[in-house]
Amino acid sequence: MFILRLLRYLQGTVRFRAQGVFVERFLNLLARDRIPVWDGRKRGDAYEGHVRAGSYRRMRRHAKKAGIKLSVVDKAGLPFQRRKYRKRRGLLVGLLLFGVFLAVMSGFIWRVEVGGNEKVEDSEVIAALERIGVKPGAWRSSINVRECERMAMLQLREISWIALNIEGSTVHVELSESMPPPPMIDPDIPCNVVAGATGQIVKLQVFAGQALLREGDTVMAGDIIVSGIKEDRLGQNLFRHALASVRARVEPELTVEVPLAQTEYRQTGDTRTRRYIQSLGFDLPFFLPRGIPAPYRVERSSQPVTVLGAEMPVSIFREDYILMEEVPVTCTEEQAKQLALTELAALEKARLGDADILQKSMTAKVEKGVFVLTANYTCIMEIGMEKEIFQEAQ
Repeated sequence: MFILRLLRYLQGTVRFRAQGVFVERFLNLLARDRIPVWDGRKRGDAYEGHVRAGSYRRMRRHAKKAGIKLSVVDKAGLPFQRRKYRKRRGLLVGLLLFGVFLAVMSGFIWRVEVGGNEKVEDSEVIAALERIGVKPGAWRSSINVRECERMAMLQLREISWIALNIEGSTVHVELSESMPPPPMIDPDIPCNVVAGATGQIVKLQVFAGQALLREGDTVMAGDIIVSGIKEDRLGQNLFRHALASVRARVEPELTVEVPLAQTEYRQTGDTRTRRYIQSLGFDLPFFLPRGIPAPYRVERSSQPVTVLGAEMPVSIFREDYILMEEVPVTCTEEQAKQLALTELAALEKARLGDADILQKSMTAKVEKGVFVLTANYTCIMEIGMEKEIFQEAQ
């Protein structure tokens, strides 16, 4: 059905009115001459219908033969629209220039889309690609995909592979992030294994060096557990890189302080908006320059311009500056406690890491307007630390 409507639009259609006594004879003559008529209907003593624009002239002699008065009610389709605008040369020139513009612009890169990343930010990947020439505004045929992939791998150390796929004017970037390698241990640097905290050794595994303590011994922070100095048969000291795993029972203490008098930032209800027109890497400000009073929070968004469902190499970039104001607030002890617990959980993760917590007790107090939360732990954790042995110059 769509194809039929499209063909009729391209050929042009005429809606006609036939008036007279012998309308049936007129229609029979049209059918005999194979002139198709559709959407026909009788209105009083007249008959109206549609025919192709090219068939209307042939209808005239049949109307004359049947004694029918034939008239045009309406015209539609491309031939009539083209005739309507044939004197508007500026419009035709504009359409021609627009076609040339699209043909030229299709040779440029309009957008760069990144996928497959979780830890690496899109902005970091896009910045690395811009440095090697893959960016909006770059000539598409000038991009060597394989060479650009190799150069991107050298700049982005956090990824294991990257693939660039150019579809039309868009570069689709797919990548896979790599796992960070474990820290390298230089076996040529002599060092001791010392205690990073005070506690009782629960498990000691010596991989290199000479153990000075054993499981069950109590150790103070900074004490040497495994020595990297060994005496040979001649009584000379040999310096080695000591390596060991030392897990000990320790009792660390963590303290968090939360002031009851705090400052909050609240929205004033006033928002300043700035818009830019972005095209092929260029930003055109669409506002009068004015200062924005601080403090504020910025929200950014970008909306591509579409024409007939196709994205153009133009985007409307918007910045909303949401003005804030400082408001003094006073926390209750319960609110301060919740904030302290949240901060303590983060501190626990940073200080204790993968320690096995056997016991935990907390005490809280308010002192000089500050809520103080103290947590005491009994846990088993790794305390071994490598400390370089500095040798005196001979």
